[in-house]
Amino acid sequence: MAAAVIVETKGGVSDFQGGHEPQVNGRTLHGQTDLWKCRVQQGNAASFRNLDSALADSNLDSDLKQQIITHLSDLKAEFIRYFLDIDDKREAWKFIRNPFQCEVADVADEVQEEFLELKFNSTAKEDFKDMDLETFWVKYLPVYPLISHQALRILTMFGSTYLCETAFSTLVAIKTKYRNRLNVEGDLRCPLLSIRPRIQDLVSKKQCQMSH
Repeated sequence: MAAAVIVETKGGVSDFQGGHEPQVNGRTLHGQTDLWKCRVQQGNAASFRNLDSALADSNLDSDLKQQIITHLSDLKAEFIRYFLDIDDKREAWKFIRNPFQCEVADVADEVQEEFLELKFNSTAKEDFKDMDLETFWVKYLPVYPLISHQALRILTMFGSTYLCETAFSTLVAIKTKYRNRLNVEGDLRCPLLSIRPRIQDLVSKKQCQMSH
């Protein structure tokens, strides 16, 4: 049953990594693990759907409680170790979320001049209202390369971490011990690509092989 908790918390971390506001997600995950631990100590498994279903009308025994609490404590400690300076970076990353609500003192010295040009660019301000963060910073990369590069470096860092975790989970599901010689390159491409294959279009271009 403890394995069910590990699977569900791993999925939760992947969801956080898939977002693009790391400083918010970091604090959310810290609070989330504390909440989960508090509930488990009270015998409440509602935070873990699979475990809650498996228990049905049973209660969490003390050994299982301790296993879950230990896992959650290790998860939080590992997250803090991995993102050691995340709180220190929170202010420095503020301009990524909205450069038009920041002051020049909030950004690094080497990009301050570009930042001021961007902040008072009325066209960019209108674009920011209509675009997601990634699209906005990519569009203005040729115009404001220094500050846009800083923003995209942070945004893609967390997106790529999420993709790595997704690829690893997919690989484990496909390449089992019964298929350990399988070349998974082609099989991995389909579930990981955001582009969906047009199966009907592909099939319509093939000629059926009629039996003789």
